[in-house]
Amino acid sequence: MHYELVRSKRKTLALSLDREGRLTVRAPLRLPLGQIDAFVREKWPWVEKTRSKLSALPPPIPTLTLTDGATFPYRGQTLMLQLADVKRVTREDQTLLVPRGSTNLSPVLRWVEGTARAVFAEQVDALAQRLSLRPTTLRLSRAKGRWGSMSSRGTLSLNLALILCPPETLTYVIVHELCHIPHPNHSNQFWAAVERCLPDYRVQRAWLKAHQSLISLLPDQP
Repeated sequence: MHYELVRSKRKTLALSLDREGRLTVRAPLRLPLGQIDAFVREKWPWVEKTRSKLSALPPPIPTLTLTDGATFPYRGQTLMLQLADVKRVTREDQTLLVPRGSTNLSPVLRWVEGTARAVFAEQVDALAQRLSLRPTTLRLSRAKGRWGSMSSRGTLSLNLALILCPPETLTYVIVHELCHIPHPNHSNQFWAAVERCLPDYRVQRAWLKAHQSLISLLPDQP
């Protein structure tokens, strides 16, 4: 039972685990070590259960900054920012070259948005033909609470953050929203339609739920 012991003028014992599963025990100044160990042994099932939950969490999403070597997820890969003598943001393999004189992330965000518009439009067109379900309008969204939506008028909204996700998750969100055209609900018929097109849709749905924090990685346009 490895733990860090922190004594103070408190009157009770308390346990806490950080994101990496490190255990800290907070105890009164003069409480005997034997009593502290006994308390930790009693609570050990809780420690192991909580560590298991923490280990299953996705890695925390860092804040995207305009610095050499900063990285961010992109379509299931990782891109690295590099300030360079270029006139516009340019991708070279897994590196995104950014004009050296840039003072904020605006050029990067414009590149991400432009790429997303092209990728989303191509994927929506292909899946609309496949399903014979076509939206009236496609728009980009920066909503912090949902990956996509389909309005009653047929406007398909896709979150810009989907460009950060693996391609198969984008496919799932588009299929999900297109299936709302004939089924404007989450009925059994709706999910059956999704499953006919994507038998593994539950895998993608779970991935998006586990990586919900990605939806907040891109800052609003400065």
